[in-house]
Parts: sequence; structure tokens; C-alpha cells
Amino acid sequence: MKIEILGCSGAAAKGFNTTSILINGEVLVDAGSAASVLGNKRLSGIRHILLTHSHIDHIKELPFILDAVCFGKGKGIDIWGSGVTLSAIKKHLFNGILWPKLKQLELDGSICRIHTLPADTFKLNGLCAKGVKAEHISGARSFVISEGDKHVIFSGDTAYTPRLFNLAASLSTRLKMFFVEASFPDKMHEVARLTGHLTPAVIGRELYRLKKSRVIAYHIKPRYFKEVTRDIPEGMEYIRGGEVFNL
Repeated sequence: MKIEILGCSGAAAKGFNTTSILINGEVLVDAGSAASVLGNKRLSGIRHILLTHSHIDHIKELPFILDAVCFGKGKGIDIWGSGVTLSAIKKHLFNGILWPKLKQLELDGSICRIHTLPADTFKLNGLCAKGVKAEHISGARSFVISEGDKHVIFSGDTAYTPRLFNLAASLSTRLKMFFVEASFPDKMHEVARLTGHLTPAVIGRELYRLKKSRVIAYHIKPRYFKEVTRDIPEGMEYIRGGEVFNL
């Protein structure tokens, strides 16, 4: 499994791209920056987009990705999200005001296929994926991606929930990487809690259960990047964007 961090920041700023993580060149987790980072040829190779939720930093380049994939030399694309997330992007993004409606673009159900996430694991071009309820806005999801016995978790935006960390711990040695959001520094723990986010200290309390996996902080707000990274506890890593991992 090849994981390319095209962007992983909790806001847009110079030198920081919002969240888009490309797996095996074909599966994209969130659509925050892929069109700004990849050329048209690589964009056209994307076959699936998994949306964690509908906040703008996770969907803002979705229209431009669809331009490249559906009007270029791509073979069409499948977009996956919770029913709440898909309803939000149709109503508030592809609404004929901010961007043409999908039907106006002749994308609805043909070369752009929209899927509500199933309850169980589903297959994506040699990978398996499962959406897990996150504690953020309505419809938010974390994703577990697997290839054979190698599993990776992307938390998406979430407040603390035992469900996520219990899942990570249950995978034991099969969990190779756990990308978990750490939007704010420890001193802003109350802001993080109220806005549905995590801090390094909250994650740190769970590290004793995750010693067999790489735990990697992402979705750090650029404004607080130095503070958050100073708060990262021993046994945890962080990313800024541009990293590539091969499992």
C-alpha cells in the first residue's frame, strides 16, 4: 500500500495544503487539495473519493477533481460518503449557485457515481474500506483501509470517542498506521472539545494501547503547528504534507 500525503492541514495557509491523502494512486481520502498538487494525468487516475465529512477544507477541490477525471481521459469516478455528507455537497456545493448541479454537468450516475457508505466493509480496486462513525458534525466518518492483513486508519475530524481507539487497539499488529487528527495544542483543549477535535494530550492517553502501530498526528491547524508539534508525546509522530509511506 502506497500512501501519499498531498495535504493534511486543518486550514489553508501558505505552505500548508488541506486534507487529501492518495492511496495506491487511485483512492483519495478527502478532496481538500488534490487538484492543486497533482497534474491532470495523475488526477485522471483517481477512481474513488472517500469523504470523511462536508466541511470546506475536506471538499473544496472536489469540483476541480471532477473536471479532470470526468472531462479528461479518466474512466469515471466513484464518490463515497455518509448520506448526510452527500446531501450536504449536493445542496450546498453542486447547487447551481456555487457550482453547476451534477445533473447539469451530466455527471449524475454515469461517469460520476455517488454512493452512500454501506454499513459493512466494501472493496475499492484491490483495497477494502469501512466507514466508522466519528464525533464531529452529523454524518462524519473515520475510515479503515486495508490491503491484505495491513490496515490503516484515518480518523478524519473527530472529538474523543472510545469507539475509535478501541477499534485501533483491536487491530493489534494488523494496524500499521493510525493517522489521527490533532487540530489544536493542549492549552486549547476546551476549544478542541467544543469544536469536535483532538489535542496531543488526549491522544497520548491512549498510546499505551497502540504500541504496535505507528500513530501519526495530522490535520494540525497551521496557526498552531509549532505548538501542536511541541506537545506531541513520545511514541507519536506527525506529518505536515508531502510525505510518502509504503507498507
